[in-house]
Amino acid sequence: MSLTRSRPRVLTLVSLLLAPALALSTLSVAAPAQAQKIKPTFWGMHDNEWTTPPTVTIGSANFTTTGTYWRNVETSKGNYDFTRLDLQVSAAEGVGAQPMVLLGQTPKFHSTKPRSSNVVTTMPKIKAWKKYVTKVAARYGTRIDYQIWPEPNIIQNWSGTPKQMAQLTVVAAKAIQKAAGKKAKVISPAVALRLPSQQDWTVKYFKSSVGGVRPGKVVDAVAIDPFPAQKGTPEDSYKIMQTIKKKLGRIGVHKPFWNNEINYGVAGGGATTTTSYPVPKQQAYVVRTYALSAAAKMARTYWLAWFSSPELAINMTDANGFALPPATSYSVVRSWLNGTNMKGCSKKKNGVWVCTATNGANEVRRIYWLPKGVKTFNTPKSTTRVEDQDGNVDSRTGKFLVGVDYRPIMIASRK
Repeated sequence: MSLTRSRPRVLTLVSLLLAPALALSTLSVAAPAQAQKIKPTFWGMHDNEWTTPPTVTIGSANFTTTGTYWRNVETSKGNYDFTRLDLQVSAAEGVGAQPMVLLGQTPKFHSTKPRSSNVVTTMPKIKAWKKYVTKVAARYGTRIDYQIWPEPNIIQNWSGTPKQMAQLTVVAAKAIQKAAGKKAKVISPAVALRLPSQQDWTVKYFKSSVGGVRPGKVVDAVAIDPFPAQKGTPEDSYKIMQTIKKKLGRIGVHKPFWNNEINYGVAGGGATTTTSYPVPKQQAYVVRTYALSAAAKMARTYWLAWFSSPELAINMTDANGFALPPATSYSVVRSWLNGTNMKGCSKKKNGVWVCTATNGANEVRRIYWLPKGVKTFNTPKSTTRVEDQDGNVDSRTGKFLVGVDYRPIMIASRK
């Protein structure tokens, strides 16, 4: 795969400035408190082959789709083949991305229900689980992060109970810290949250006690997969993130949250998506997703994925691995937010969304979009530039009229 990233072109945003709409007064938003610093590791990605890595800058590598689960590594009882996992870890590190391995799923010879029709989803024998986790942690130490299981609140991934998953979490966390040190990061199982029943499962899991210890006490981060309904939007995903944080906060879970997996138009169950978006809307969803995830104080956000899949409505690459326009917009929103302090996002009475971030002491960056329709407004008097989701730059300064629609724009100003 290859992608030549051109420098942003300095162009007037004609399509925005000439959009027919009613003019509004200058839109300036007071920034909410408790900003989150957007670190390089915030920018995550899934890839099924990190030896041919993404051609955009990635800070965190999710191994959910790399084929490096427990059943792939322990090929027969007591025999471990780390060849592929070694390659993936080294390749991700080679592009500056922090790897995260998925520790599940169960090999048949370690299952408590070896005759199950879907044995990989079954509860493993605890001694075997502890031994495997210890083996991985001793090998990689703090080079990688350790996630317990993929989406155990979906029947295709886990046939056990929330409490059994809590037991695996507590056992693994203790084994990892012993083998890799206290600085090793243990990540909770990633949970689907689209359905109320999935959110209920998540609460039950975090309320489960194993020897007087709840999972929220031993994990370093809570992984969530905030996919909205098939026709849902980034704003719907944002609501899911806020909802689950509140629910878990009520039961004492106050660890950092990671947006572990996100895309749109997902039907579920491995079905081909029937949702299709125009390319500009795909780009807009990428920008809006990362902005809203930052506002929801997700410490990491992993896009699914750097490959083409018929299950996903938005693909970063084509079938040959070449980057598509959504990948360009990923780089654009990263350039807007990386290293900034994200103050938050809010929806105004006129329907316009505004996300506010500060870049040092002398620059404010505001990202605007309107999910439906078009509106115009005046930029702040101290405006220094306006950029769109393609990376085009309007370098005019001061107060002038701009238009906004579903495609986000970023206005930089001194205040």
